[in-house]
Amino acid sequence: MATNRLVIFNDTHGWHSEQLTRSLSQLGVDTVLTDLAACRIDLDSPTGLYIPGFDNELPAAAMVRGIAPGFLEQITLRMDVLHTLAELGIPVFNPATAIEYTVDKARTSLRLYQAGLSTPRTWACEDSSMAKQIITRELNMGNKIVMKPLFGCQGKGITLIEELVQFEQLAPVGDAYYLQEYIAPEHEGIWQDWRLLVIDNEVCAAMSRRSNKWITNFAQGASCFATTVTDEMKQLAIKATAAVNADYAGVDLIRDKDGQFTVLEVNSVPAWKGLYQATGVDVALHLAQALIRRIEQKQATHAL
Repeated sequence: MATNRLVIFNDTHGWHSEQLTRSLSQLGVDTVLTDLAACRIDLDSPTGLYIPGFDNELPAAAMVRGIAPGFLEQITLRMDVLHTLAELGIPVFNPATAIEYTVDKARTSLRLYQAGLSTPRTWACEDSSMAKQIITRELNMGNKIVMKPLFGCQGKGITLIEELVQFEQLAPVGDAYYLQEYIAPEHEGIWQDWRLLVIDNEVCAAMSRRSNKWITNFAQGASCFATTVTDEMKQLAIKATAAVNADYAGVDLIRDKDGQFTVLEVNSVPAWKGLYQATGVDVALHLAQALIRRIEQKQATHAL
């Protein structure tokens, strides 16, 4: 094992990888930047894996910053690498199970629901007639429905359905319907939610996101502001992170007209540029310190 080097996986390395590399370097750890797609299962290797930059060694730890889209077979191979690293005792941040729980929005909703956490009412199915039936029922009850891609991020491909004709004109991504009740804003015309970044069961940083439209993602032009969070918000975010088996996560909360908080999404590969700009919190340093703790814990265990 390369005791002073870890790997950062992403298909496109940029600002986030640079921030992590800088922070890890300050803590005496070198990094190798590569793509999971460039790795391979290789039984000629002593470890059974080939990771660029490590020859026949394994990294001291692995940080997952992104996984490129691909066919099911490609994604399976990439997840095989992460699963195998964990099975070989290498700390993986976040582990494959957390990524599997959160990349699929339906799985996330199920995990939150099964953990007893407040999250919007949700339906996911393949049958278009079933989806239409659900939407018709909800619209007749005076509710709006949000339709999202099952796999998606940054607010892309999301549609607010207020009339049935909107649904009838939509083509679902991958022939799968992920439907969620629309949570009306607490104050009419002011759309706001909260992003809390949880690392090792602690809220590292938090911001509110505000927009003049109902999609409040930073990538969609929302404004970000530093914010204080209540203990209720902290506990909800920490429990949501635990529900998807994540070591760290970006948890999105929204408050309804009754002032109650609910978990919208949990992201196990969260970006933090907007959070950094809003709060000044050095998230990369917090993540680097968490990774170092895992490496030290592993080394201490092996020394016994």
